[in-house]
Amino acid sequence: MQRFLANLHSSSDNTTWQASILVIVAGYADAVGFLTFGAFAGAMTGNTVLLGIALAGRDFGAAAQSAIIIASFLVGVAASAILGRRLPLMAILGIEAVAIVVAALIAPPVAAPVLAFAMGLQNATMTRFAGASLNTVFLTGNLQKMMQDFLGRFTGSTKPLQSEAAEGAVIGQLWIAYLGGVVAGALAHQWITYPLLPVVLLLPLALIRRALWNGRGDS
Repeated sequence: MQRFLANLHSSSDNTTWQASILVIVAGYADAVGFLTFGAFAGAMTGNTVLLGIALAGRDFGAAAQSAIIIASFLVGVAASAILGRRLPLMAILGIEAVAIVVAALIAPPVAAPVLAFAMGLQNATMTRFAGASLNTVFLTGNLQKMMQDFLGRFTGSTKPLQSEAAEGAVIGQLWIAYLGGVVAGALAHQWITYPLLPVVLLLPLALIRRALWNGRGDS
């Protein structure tokens, strides 16, 4: 039990299980956010595109909304940097859960920035998984890293071949998890009055290192 609690509060290098849970949450939030608010919860590239389109069309109300969402994501990142030095992982994910619940229950114009804050907080809080630095909210950088690892086998990369293959497998798993989260979020948007609420139940699972269940250390 002591070993379990010690690992529960450690977030320096987490498992692919934890990354997968968080990626599902992000995919779910992005789908619900786009379908409900017309904006992405975690994909700031997409929100920047929406900002530029709004500016080009002189739709300054929509432009302001996109800018606020982007700023809220950055506030979440900053909050993670500050709180991460003072609070355990459990408390930070608890703040994320509260933000998601609030976003589920308030009016869309305010809910979108709150949800973006939650995703910024998540993405900056846990960044090391199975020995690799990965994002859990947006996938572009992860996919680029996967392709670079694959090409490194043929271009003389300095990384060990086994390390490249393992990292690529993790990123592929996270892509599938994100897609699954998107599908679940889209279905929840159709079937549930407050579609953001169910995804909060996944966050406690991100505290658990799956490797502990079979008696091994972190992988």
